[in-house]
Order: sequence, then C-alpha cells, then structure tokens
Amino acid sequence: MTKKYDVIIIGGGLAGFAAATDAADRNLNALVLEKGRTTGGTGNYVEGVFAAESKLQKEAGINIKREQILQLEMDYSHYKADHEMWRHYIDHSAENVDWLQKHGVQFDKVTEMGTDLPTWHLFTGHGNKAIHEALQPYVEKNNIAIKTSTQAVDLKHDADGSWTVIAKDLTADKEITLQTKNVILGTGGYLNNPEIMENANKFNPERIVPVNSGKSTGDGLKMAWKQGAKHFFTGMTMNFGGQIHDSQTPTYEFASWDLGSAVCDEPILWVNEAGNRFTNEFDCVSNWANEGNAMIRQDRVFAILDQKTIDDFTDKGFPLDLHPFYELPNYPHLRDNVKEAITKNYDFMNSAPTLAELAEKIAAPNLEETVNHYNELAEKGVDTDFGKDKKYLLPVAQGPFYAIELAVGAFTTGDGLKVNLNNEVLNDKGQPIEHLYAIGSDGSGVIYGDTYGVKVPGSHAGYCVYSARNAVKNLTANL
Repeated sequence: MTKKYDVIIIGGGLAGFAAATDAADRNLNALVLEKGRTTGGTGNYVEGVFAAESKLQKEAGINIKREQILQLEMDYSHYKADHEMWRHYIDHSAENVDWLQKHGVQFDKVTEMGTDLPTWHLFTGHGNKAIHEALQPYVEKNNIAIKTSTQAVDLKHDADGSWTVIAKDLTADKEITLQTKNVILGTGGYLNNPEIMENANKFNPERIVPVNSGKSTGDGLKMAWKQGAKHFFTGMTMNFGGQIHDSQTPTYEFASWDLGSAVCDEPILWVNEAGNRFTNEFDCVSNWANEGNAMIRQDRVFAILDQKTIDDFTDKGFPLDLHPFYELPNYPHLRDNVKEAITKNYDFMNSAPTLAELAEKIAAPNLEETVNHYNELAEKGVDTDFGKDKKYLLPVAQGPFYAIELAVGAFTTGDGLKVNLNNEVLNDKGQPIEHLYAIGSDGSGVIYGDTYGVKVPGSHAGYCVYSARNAVKNLTANL
C-alpha cells in the first residue's frame, strides 16, 4: 500500500526546513522534497530574520513598537501589502525568534541596515548554519524524511481533497508518485526563470543578475497555477543594488571582491548610458532597495572612478563606514581587483587615460561634461543637483579613469501566488485551493508592494519562518 503523508513540503530552503521543524514538533508524518543535491538553497546565504519586541532587542535596549513597524510597512508599500497579514506576522515575530533559539539556532546580534530600524536578528554563521546545524538535524532526529535530487513536477488533486505529487528522481532518472493530505510550496520563487521575470517586471529585467542558489525557477508557482491558482504579480524582486557581472564568469566569484563593494556600497559617482548622473548616490547605498530601483530605471549604469580614488580606498580608507558588515576601514585588494579585471577583460571593466576616451569607449556622450560639473560641486562642497553630503563628493580628476558597468543584483522574488491569512493558496475567485499552502518566496507577495522594505531588515527571511509555521499550524487543525 502506498504510504500517505500528512504533508509534503516542496523545497528544502529556510522556509521548507522551518515548516519541517514545526511538523516535527507536531508529530506529523512529513516529507521534504529538494531538487538540489544539497539542502538550504538561497536560505544558506540569509543573514538573519526580522522581529519586533523580541527578547534580544530588549536585552540590547532597543525599543521599537509593533504598531510603528506596521504603519511603516503599509506606508512603504503604498498600502499594496496585506494589512492583516503584516499585523499577524509582526505579532508573532518575537515568538519566531524564541522558537528558532529553542531549536538550536544561534544569533550574533540585533542590528539595522544602513540608517533603518534595528530589527535584523543576525544568525551566527548565516542561514547555512541555522539550517544545517539546527533545523535540519532536528528534522532528521525526529524521523522526517528528506529526499534530495528529487524534483516535484506536477500535482493532482484527488477526489477526497488529498494530493498526488508527481516527482522525478534526478539521480535515477525515474518518476515517483507520492500521496499526501497537504502540500506546502516553498520552492523559492522565480528569480532564475527568465520567462516569468520578463512577464513580471516592468523595467529592464534583463539587467537583473540573480545572486542566489540558482534553483528558484518558479516550480511551485507553475504547479499551483496549473491547479487554478491566481497569477499574483507585484513585480517585486529583491534588488539589492549594483552588481559587477561578467557574462562568462559565475557571479559568486566576485562575491569577495573589494571592487564590488567599492562601486556599489560607497556613494561614488554613478552615471547612466548617456553619461548623466541620475540620483543621490548616498541615499541609494544607505537603502539598497532605493539603489536597485534607481539603477533598474536606467538602460546602463557606470560607476566612475579615477586612479587617486582607487589608491586612496586601497591604501588609506573610504568615506562611508560599512560596519557591522565590513570591518576594515579600507579595501586592501581593490587595486589588485582593478588590475585583474583589466587583464582578464571582464565585461564590466572599462578604462582609458582620459575622460574623453573613456566616454567614447562606453558610448556615453555626456560623461566628460558630467564629471567636470561633478568636480566643480566637489570643489565647492555643495551638491546643488541631488543634495549629497560634501563628505562623499570625491573628485574624479586624476587619470587613468575607470567606468565599471553595474548590473542590478537580486536575491529573491516576492510574488507569484496569492495566499490568505492561513497561507492557503487562493484561486482566481479568492477561494482557497483545498490543502495547498505557499510559504517563503512562493507566498510572500502579500507583504509587498513593488519594493522590498529595507527599512525593517530581515523581513523576507522572517516571513519564511513565520509563513512556514503558520501553514503547518493551520493544516494540522484540518487533519
């Protein structure tokens, strides 16, 4: 007789393992399906989770009220976010941190992102350690099965409301049929699916570079849509700002480069395809959602540097303190990064002895005029164009000159399926599809407008935990 599960969790990332952990707490007969050879997915790179009024915040003397955050998020989304979902999420956020700690997840500190609220509860060892040294061992100890290299490819809704899950064993290249009362979709969204990205994003989706596990191809969305789920798009990609990118080189190889931080995290001069400056660079680097939005509206973006700035950043220091995420006051490898990029002829690197030659090289006709004007602003110490503080008005005057082309890096998506307060997937009529749930990125569209809310950092990862626990709690009530 075919074994029937209480719940099959599709996706073995942070949300999937939070669901599996809660299922273990409730003594459910559960199975985790993960198409990758290894578990964790993009959750391995998560820094931490959001919470309000947590014990850790109180111990650190941080006093942020839930009502304050709720209003901030609704304003930030222009009320496109689901007010009730946010209220429930915030109300349970401190409890989620306690729950994670109870299951062995360790935290380093509570901090903010740039100038925003200190709601970010940072994991010790990022999500990788939280998953692999706490949640997954707990799940395995409690006899919940985990099948890796196994991709769910289809769902069939049975007459009694249960589900048949059709999966493919990618190692043996054979089909598997599984029976379950409930299905939880936690496949990580659609950032790595170019076709869905093209349909979901209004501005230059081809310039968005995924910086994630590479497995977020919309599997959960496609299966749910086939079952009549509502197509629910806000176009929300978590665009965290500029990203150096070479078409022949995996993006992760640049993750530790000082050059990437120097041109994307420091408020230096940025210009667009015409060579025109287009924003206050400080306002962007202090809120990387702003940075991603400003950059994606341009057809091309270049960070403009001169040799003096590169030498100063390498040997002396840079103007914007990046603690706690970067501890050094300078970029010791920046000059070497620049030389390597030139030697290897990476797509993003352009250099020339004069500004005129650089402008011709990148086909940006107004570059020389823009830089000359910017240098005048730096000399006067007043940015009459965009209001950037004079501390960050670094002149671009000593050749050779460099134009580093920036794509827009993105971590995940936040839409595709609409869910209710129980994290049940809804159809086109707003009714729940029986025993089908979406969590994490697959079901997070309800907490966004078109932009990730950096002002309360950790909110997406925190929602992964909240939505997972919420789904398991509600499906358990219906077993």
